[in-house]
Amino acid sequence: MALPTMTTIRLGPKGPIRVGAELRVSGDSFIACHSYTDHPPILQVEDEHVSVSISSRAPNHVTADDVAQAHRLADALAVYVAELETCVTAPGSTEGVAA
Repeated sequence: MALPTMTTIRLGPKGPIRVGAELRVSGDSFIACHSYTDHPPILQVEDEHVSVSISSRAPNHVTADDVAQAHRLADALAVYVAELETCVTAPGSTEGVAA
């Protein structure tokens, strides 16, 4: 059974409010990189009632740190893809089911 995309809001007695989002991407998910001529790009992922946008900290300025963080994101995504591929191609596994 597929788990739904969901959001949580956590309230603690001494800490800040935390918002969590679990995106269960599927063929119905929207994933895009929006490029502009007058400001930095925005990466957007949407599924059901959850929307996540990733952009540089300043709306009109990109720093070396922004680029470094984007590389960290790309590296983590590459590992995620490799792990998914391992689950699908593992001997005795069924597509969509982790071994």
